[in-house]
Amino acid sequence: MKTILVATDFSDAGHNASLYAADLARAFNARVVLFNAIEQAPVPVSEVPVLTLQEMGIRAEQQLKDEKQLLTTGNWLPIETVSRPGTAAQSILQAVKEANADIIIAGMKNTGTAIRRFFGSTVTALVNKLPVPLLIVPEGIPFIKISTIALANESDVDPDSDPRLLDALREIGERFHSKLYLVRVAENQLREAYGVLNRPLKINKMVRTLDPVYECIEGKNIPEALNNFIEAYNINLLALLPHQHTLLERWFYSSVTRSMIFKSQIPLLIIPEQHKSSVIDCEPW
Repeated sequence: MKTILVATDFSDAGHNASLYAADLARAFNARVVLFNAIEQAPVPVSEVPVLTLQEMGIRAEQQLKDEKQLLTTGNWLPIETVSRPGTAAQSILQAVKEANADIIIAGMKNTGTAIRRFFGSTVTALVNKLPVPLLIVPEGIPFIKISTIALANESDVDPDSDPRLLDALREIGERFHSKLYLVRVAENQLREAYGVLNRPLKINKMVRTLDPVYECIEGKNIPEALNNFIEAYNINLLALLPHQHTLLERWFYSSVTRSMIFKSQIPLLIIPEQHKSSVIDCEPW
């Protein structure tokens, strides 16, 4: 992992994500790209915008410089600051391409339903177009050594899946000597028994250096079952795979991922279906 892109909106959640990214970057001796998308909020026609787009850009650049100074005070770290006008998700994806970033880190606010829904819409828009993994850090969660990781999946990946699909997860696990659990949630005992007998062999091969432990747990409510597992096993990082070729897998990915974006109390790593080298370009939205 050489380059980490942090998407910030200068909120408390955004600042917390920046701190998390800085600590992760130091662990990998990586550089950080601190990014802000300049979006001009719509206002009623009877009102005049307080700032023009140009003025917002100047302010964003200053805020990025201030954030950079906070992150590097007393502990130097290579940080580049970038801002550009445009919708958040589309601008972030373009910035990832230009910076050749290996991972995106963003924060999630934990108060205010409307604010969470608005920010969640940006995150879910990103999820649908991800060229690299997205790490979502809940507000107020500090960086700690990632000693335990849970990778949740509905089924094994296809035989022709990119062999580098789980590189970011494997690199994190190797760097922190993490214990990795491969977790499948079954809605009843019959499906649980089936899951035990049908282990994800290709996934296991991709992360074999971490000596993963397979766990099939019962639960009709998948997000609730995952959160219970996280608490019981003291998980520091939850990873979700996007494998979604069947109707059931599409449901698993869309509903569970969206739920966990809002409900996870630990950092959530969303892994794209393709490695970034397989993504030729960001298609227009």
